[in-house]
Amino acid sequence: MKLLQVALDLFSTEEALKVLDQVGQYVDIIELGTPLMIAEGARVVKTVKEKYPDKIVFADIKVMDGGGVVPKVCFEAGADMVSVLAAADDHTIKAAIDLAKEYKGKVLVDMCSVKDIPSRGKEVEAMGPDYVCVHVGYDIQATGVDPIEELRKLDQVKCHKAIAGGIKLSTFEAAVQSPADVIISGGGIYNQPNMGEVAKQMREILDKYNNQ
Repeated sequence: MKLLQVALDLFSTEEALKVLDQVGQYVDIIELGTPLMIAEGARVVKTVKEKYPDKIVFADIKVMDGGGVVPKVCFEAGADMVSVLAAADDHTIKAAIDLAKEYKGKVLVDMCSVKDIPSRGKEVEAMGPDYVCVHVGYDIQATGVDPIEELRKLDQVKCHKAIAGGIKLSTFEAAVQSPADVIISGGGIYNQPNMGEVAKQMREILDKYNNQ
């Protein structure tokens, strides 16, 4: 069963809730993006989880150090999942995964800026994360790097995978057809004037695939 994730790379809880009013019903995972987490902190996790208790709430905090400590504040606020950078030390990644188990939470390991994705992907897989995410970062999306092509570098990795980086309605079906288990769209949803309709169409594409 593939999942739809909206990435709320916004700067206030108010903005996030306005977007969720229109798209929340269509998504499986609500990502509180890094800008939002920096601007609002764990308070936004608590607010969103209280309003959407049946959704997976993901705090995209991109842990680089303190894997056994930093995510605590998010899990204690109600987060179901946090992110750790694959570029972090192995001890950091393992500590975050162990901490998540204490809270019955999940860890997504983000491959952003990793040079050797196939090799690092296999190393990360052995640590037992819930997801490995191929992520074409915001600052390099304009260079034309295709997240679906990047995902192919993880063909030998067997754990669940997520895909992110400039995915919009026109590329969504291709992302669904890829090996990704979670398809992440941010501005491709909330920057559209008809964001609710875009999210609805993405949901329909995903449901059609899942129900085959």
